[in-house]
Amino acid sequence: VDESWIAEPVFLIPRMHDWVNEFYPGTKLAITEYNWGGLEHINGAVTQAEVLGIFGREQLDLAAIWAPPQRDEPGMYAFRMYRNYDGQKGKFGDTYVNAESSQDDVVSIFAAQRETDGALTVMVMNKSHIPVTVPVTLQGYAGGSSAEVYRYSEANLQQIVRMPEQVVENGAFETTFPAMSITLFVFPAE
Repeated sequence: VDESWIAEPVFLIPRMHDWVNEFYPGTKLAITEYNWGGLEHINGAVTQAEVLGIFGREQLDLAAIWAPPQRDEPGMYAFRMYRNYDGQKGKFGDTYVNAESSQDDVVSIFAAQRETDGALTVMVMNKSHIPVTVPVTLQGYAGGSSAEVYRYSEANLQQIVRMPEQVVENGAFETTFPAMSITLFVFPAE
């Protein structure tokens, strides 16, 4: 929402897509020199992870951060959650999958399927300063009964932690997300 007296939704990326479609069909879309700051704190890491999820969901072709985080700063772990969460170059999916949060002001969720192995990847950010327990439902997914779980949080600001596997029953589970955290679930291909 615009922070000035206008106070209306901005719809920046959808608006730019509309302009491209109307005036320059086929043109790639980029946002360059963006930076929401705070990359030296967990808050900045969670924000950056949400920004990357939004860029993927909105099908942005390229994004370039101004003054990227240092190698050991929390903001860099937001990028690693999408591009190297396991230290073995494990990546978030390539093909967007619809994901919705009923509490988007507190918990954001993004999902994609990987082309290489068909795995479903689901990224969840708890943006609040308290732990939040929420149900997660996977509609239309008939894969395995568990998922790998990777988390970055205040509990360990120096690494992404592999958590115990998440049990999935009938395509659903309930879990608690720590305050100010980024959690990735990797569900095997159906």
